[in-house]
Amino acid sequence: MKLLYICIAALLTSCNPNKLPSGEELINLMYNKNKDCWYNTLCFSQKVYNYKNDSLVSEDTWHEVYKTPGKLAIKFSNMDSGNGMLFSNDSMYIFDKGLITKKLERLHDLIVLGLDVNNQQPEITIEQAKRLGYNLNLVMEVEYEGKPAWVVGDTAKLCFWVNKNDLLFLKMKRVSEKGYREIEFSKYESIDGYPVATEIKFYNSPRSIEMIEQYYDIKVNCAVSDSAFNPNHFVSIKW
Repeated sequence: MKLLYICIAALLTSCNPNKLPSGEELINLMYNKNKDCWYNTLCFSQKVYNYKNDSLVSEDTWHEVYKTPGKLAIKFSNMDSGNGMLFSNDSMYIFDKGLITKKLERLHDLIVLGLDVNNQQPEITIEQAKRLGYNLNLVMEVEYEGKPAWVVGDTAKLCFWVNKNDLLFLKMKRVSEKGYREIEFSKYESIDGYPVATEIKFYNSPRSIEMIEQYYDIKVNCAVSDSAFNPNHFVSIKW
């Protein structure tokens, strides 16, 4: 199966570069393009700017650590606040003053399509994307911020964009009865030779900004224990 995916990617890029890939083929292209220049862990802090009616209403500092596949820990304000979120084993945990106040089964779109897609086996990402509800049979070539891109999925309901040149994730959009959500990786920087999205924008209606995250103190392939993603150790663990 893995050999088949590699062959598909090779055919698309060499034999017929103008052929529109399917969503599954595009995920394979992303993996094969970026797997040798991606990180297994990422440690960083971020400034968080919250907006209402396009006006800044509050600021905070978060501290995060990511580990492939599918693990992300977030501490709000400072490492000792006891407040934050944890994504691990397809679940989300919410912490308040060191206590788990909510646990939900959840795959995180940005972890799957913005991070893990680049260094986990494509068949896993494909299965997860389908579980999230993306229609991988729908692909269009578009222009995004003046650059060629692909958009995958139903653009009226649930879809994601990929840069056609570097095959990096650009943004996702979800429209449902629960509301509108658009999240954009608006800026990439090279950190120690690795492409890292350092600015993330969140919209709660078309072009109406809700939150901006700006990353700093970024460390790629930082040393981090699996215990950082164990909910029982959330309060005590630091990175």
